[in-house]
Amino acid sequence: MDRGDSVQLSRKFVMSAIPAILLVVVPVSRALASSTPFTIHWTAPGDDGAVGRASAYDLRYATLPLNATNFSQATRILSVPTPSDPGTQEAYSVTGLTDGQLYYLALKTADEVGNWSLISNVFTRSGAATGVESGALALSFSAPWPNPANQSTHWSYSAPEASQFQVDVYDVSGRHVNTVASGQRAAGTGELTWDLHDTRGNRVDKGIYFVRARIGSTEWTKRLVVV
Repeated sequence: MDRGDSVQLSRKFVMSAIPAILLVVVPVSRALASSTPFTIHWTAPGDDGAVGRASAYDLRYATLPLNATNFSQATRILSVPTPSDPGTQEAYSVTGLTDGQLYYLALKTADEVGNWSLISNVFTRSGAATGVESGALALSFSAPWPNPANQSTHWSYSAPEASQFQVDVYDVSGRHVNTVASGQRAAGTGELTWDLHDTRGNRVDKGIYFVRARIGSTEWTKRLVVV
C-alpha cells in the first residue's frame, strides 16, 4: 500500500470561552507501520465559532479506549501542525505504529487563551489491511457539527450490520420539522446532512432543535442550535 490508508474524521470544531465537544475517537484496526502511514482528516475550527484561528491541536493515541479521564495519559504525537484557517480541510499521517495492534486516536484543540476542547464519544472504524482481521464496528451516531449551525449541519454514524435508519428533526414544541434519513442502510460508516430547511423547503427559524435518530432498535437524541 504505497499510498497509505485514510479515514475521515468528519466533525467540525467550534471553540468558545468554554471548551466545546469536538472531534471523534477512532479505533483503528489496521496493519500500521512507518512505511504505511494512516491518514486522518478533519475540518479546522475557528478560535471562536467560525471566527479566527484556533491555536493548537493535541493528537494522542493509546491501545485502550480514550476518554476525558485518560486522554492526558495517552501518547502525544508532537509533529501535528498548527491549525489552519477555519473551514480548511486538515490531514495528518500517523506513522510508526505496530502492525496488527488495535489503536485508539483522539484529537483536542485549544483557543488563543489556552481553553482546550473536550473529546467526544463519537467513533468510527477503519477497514482492515490485507491479512489483518478488522475489529468490530461499533454502533454510533454523532453529535451535529457545526453546532451552532447557520447553513447546514452534519452527523456521522457507524453501523455493524445493515439496519433501518430513521432520523427526524423536531422543534422545542415537539413539532416535526423534517426527516433527514429514512430507510434501510448497509453496514459501515457514513455521514448525513441537513440543509436547515423544513418539509416545505423553507429555511427554519433560529432556535433550538432536537434530532431523534434511530438505527435498528437503538435511539439517540441530539441538540442543535440554528443561528
